[in-house]
Amino acid sequence: MTPLSKRGPGWAPNLDHVRAVSYIRQSKRREDDSQASPEAQRDKCEALITAKGWDLAGTFADVGRSGWDPNVERPEFVEMMAAVRAGHVDAVVVFALSRLTRQGAFEAMKIEEELRQYGVLLVSVEEPFLDTSTPVGVAIFGLIAALAKQESDMKSAYITATKEGIRKAGGHTSGMAPYGFTSERVQRGKLNVVRLVPDSTEAVHVRQMVVWATEGVSAASIARRLNEVEVPTKNAKDENRLTARRKRAHSEPAKAPAWTSTTVLRVLRDPRLAGYAIEWQGRTVKTKDAPGTAGKRAILRDDEGRPLAAHEAIVNPDEWWRLQDVLNGRTLVVKHTRRSVPSLLAGAGILFCDVCGSVMVTDQRNGKRLYRCNRASAGLVPGHGGLAIDMATADDVVTRDVWSRLEAMDPADPEDLEFLSEAARRFAAQQDTSERQAELAASRAELEHVRGALRTLYQDRQDGLYGGETGREMFTESVTRLTAHEERTAARVAELDASGPAAISIPLEWTDGEMDPVGPGSTWDGWTLQERRDFIALFVDQIRVTKSIGRGRNANTADRVRIVWAQAPVTTR
Repeated sequence: MTPLSKRGPGWAPNLDHVRAVSYIRQSKRREDDSQASPEAQRDKCEALITAKGWDLAGTFADVGRSGWDPNVERPEFVEMMAAVRAGHVDAVVVFALSRLTRQGAFEAMKIEEELRQYGVLLVSVEEPFLDTSTPVGVAIFGLIAALAKQESDMKSAYITATKEGIRKAGGHTSGMAPYGFTSERVQRGKLNVVRLVPDSTEAVHVRQMVVWATEGVSAASIARRLNEVEVPTKNAKDENRLTARRKRAHSEPAKAPAWTSTTVLRVLRDPRLAGYAIEWQGRTVKTKDAPGTAGKRAILRDDEGRPLAAHEAIVNPDEWWRLQDVLNGRTLVVKHTRRSVPSLLAGAGILFCDVCGSVMVTDQRNGKRLYRCNRASAGLVPGHGGLAIDMATADDVVTRDVWSRLEAMDPADPEDLEFLSEAARRFAAQQDTSERQAELAASRAELEHVRGALRTLYQDRQDGLYGGETGREMFTESVTRLTAHEERTAARVAELDASGPAAISIPLEWTDGEMDPVGPGSTWDGWTLQERRDFIALFVDQIRVTKSIGRGRNANTADRVRIVWAQAPVTTR
């Protein structure tokens, strides 16, 4: 911008020496041959200034700035008004009044009033009849400003309606693609929508994040690992976005954004990872009186309540649902420490402290391997103390108790027969690697999610969030839709359960009591650690460790292990 000369103490208006500035604005950052492009606006404003014999004192340009949104900062407009107030300007020239503001007559009149207060003329290239030095000109000014507001409102309504149609079709409607994705345009019916597809580089990191999280690695630890190997975030890769942020805020160079636990969770909880379309729930717009709320992403559903799959998935839906269970704490996952060691019972979601109910993890002390309560050392439970048990003893007790019960099976005993049937069902499920099993896992997770949504809906109603006639209608419609989907999903789960693989009997050698079941040369002796874990899971639901009565040699170690035997799952609504 050309420097402005400040008025001296004895300044008086001189119409033969008018210092004029031009103000340029365009909501989209693009250079083209349209009449409203920044270059075209600048050329026409400077031509008018030259034609009037005025001095061009500077040009202010806000490119990529909306004139409609009151929350968007226009730094060049702010600088121009500062120059006006400092007495540097005699006239402001705009290409059209809509370039100055699209917020309506009231806002336009406020700007014109402040210009007039400092003796500054306002001139429009496209509206030559505009002359704010006369009452008629002021009236025309208000009319033109109102028409600009009406045009903006009509355009906004059209854009909103179009976006709503695209949103219902599952398309990505605004902003950059989320981390892990890039975008492509596809035709769906009569609409041209944006579809998300996995980014060849980012999707690899997303899949690794999913694996870590499923294994129980915390979001903070995942963020630390990504930062250690310098994996860039989405914003760090987008230099234009960083540049724009610097212009809106500070001129100092911004550091590349680093991963945090919040950004990791935002990625992992996004339903679009599984290919689902989303909608925002609880999102409110920022105003002068309220800060606004970010809301949360929720799965977009069709009229029958089914999730709308609109994008190409990075991970399978059943994998994503299992991940949500882990993040929501519904799946018991052991967080490994640096002292953890491979073990038979820990890390499988079956070993628990009988005092506080927390999972037990592996540990090593003075070269001795232990299972210890995950909460005991933190002092979270009053009177809990340090609860630990010798790993080898606990493993041996559980293993021998399982084999002993198998050897003592009485086929005529209804309880033993039910126990054996459940073990056979689990064994069949372990052998089933078909698509049916994957769909069954996803359907069960979806059923739990829908029931959770219904519980939340009823709680919101109880908290008074669905008041009034409109609120009651929305509540009834949501309940009807989700209930119908719950019934369909429950029916599908039952159907998949019924269509499972034929019953598979457990191997006969497992109940053969002719030799030591865990001794050298036994079936157990030849298995890998994972095979032994799978075997225990067939017969055991939980293993609970009680507090020790004595210490050292007097400790009742073997008596502290309590087994909760396998039971068939109960389907509840």
